[in-house]
Amino acid sequence: MTDKLIDSLPAKADHELSVLRQNAQNILDNKCDATKHTRAEALLDAIDKELERRHLPGMIATFKEEYPDGFYGQTFLEIERDYKVEASELCHALLEQSVFAELIQAENWDELFERVKKLVNKTNLIQASFERPKLFDKIRELGVPAVFYPALYDCLYGSGGPAARLGRLADTLTGLELNKWTYASYFIFLHDPQNCMFVKPDGFRKSIAITQYPFEYEPSPSAELYEGVLAFSRWLANKLVELKPRDMIDIQSFMWHMAPTGVHAKDD
Repeated sequence: MTDKLIDSLPAKADHELSVLRQNAQNILDNKCDATKHTRAEALLDAIDKELERRHLPGMIATFKEEYPDGFYGQTFLEIERDYKVEASELCHALLEQSVFAELIQAENWDELFERVKKLVNKTNLIQASFERPKLFDKIRELGVPAVFYPALYDCLYGSGGPAARLGRLADTLTGLELNKWTYASYFIFLHDPQNCMFVKPDGFRKSIAITQYPFEYEPSPSAELYEGVLAFSRWLANKLVELKPRDMIDIQSFMWHMAPTGVHAKDD
């Protein structure tokens, strides 16, 4: 039965493949008997290959056209990578653990504000005309710094994995009416680009649609959803193995290539 189903995959629409993929994943997650598990694995692999044939190969091809030397070429470095690496280095310099802790202990909110503002302004990842002013205004309001900066410190240096730490920051941001993916994921991405991903909502949703990866995006970040974000990012990195991505900076840049937003958005 599985062989016939696999043979029929090229004739199925994307949404049908997505349903089949989710069903196969559910079988694997439920730890069924060995035979069903093996069939589900085979079906999942075949679906991934069919979806890659339709979607990712085209994205990889256009990426190679735009960047003939891939992630390691000078064009890619100048346009996409170098400024993010510099921002990551700046993050470690401005928000170094002991200094960050001392500034919180001293309640030196003005200095922390200047450091966060400098880091946010280092890249174009947080939108300049609306998102940045909203963030900057909020974290200067009376009483907010004493809540925001300890939560940010915990996100970068607290206990647990990245998803748990981002989830705790997201809970704090909810109370500050700042619970957006850009705010929640920006600092942890720059702090640990080897393992953490920045989420630009529109681009991320479109990347999920293009790759047909089974993920239910939600506009409000949480630990559970960020775990899914990281799983997708690792999955995509594995699919781009021929390009030899170094870290999530490369993967985030590839997502931007697939699904740029704003004035750079591609026609649907």
